[in-house]
Amino acid sequence: METALLNTVMGMSIVFLVLWLISGIIGLFKYINKLEIYLKQKKKSIEIKSETVSSQPVDVEEIDVAEDLDLVAVITAAIHAYEASNGNPVPENGLYVRSIRKLNKSRWQNA
Repeated sequence: METALLNTVMGMSIVFLVLWLISGIIGLFKYINKLEIYLKQKKKSIEIKSETVSSQPVDVEEIDVAEDLDLVAVITAAIHAYEASNGNPVPENGLYVRSIRKLNKSRWQNA
């Protein structure tokens, strides 16, 4: 009988000790998150400093969308159909697409 009571007490104490350790680890998560944010900001500031130091001109590759006439024609037709379906006046001499730019937003951000 005495060993059964000792086994029960030991088992319960081990369970509560493990639960206490898990609770402590979960409590440290908020500090881990703050540490990650701090390290990311520090890394970004180092990258910004290194970018401002460079004095060489950066080559920017421009994509000329005007060369792709099929794409321009499809976009112009879509704009014309949209304006006509909403009852907006569409010029008889046609629409002129002056610039086409890609939005870097996901569909969830546009909703």
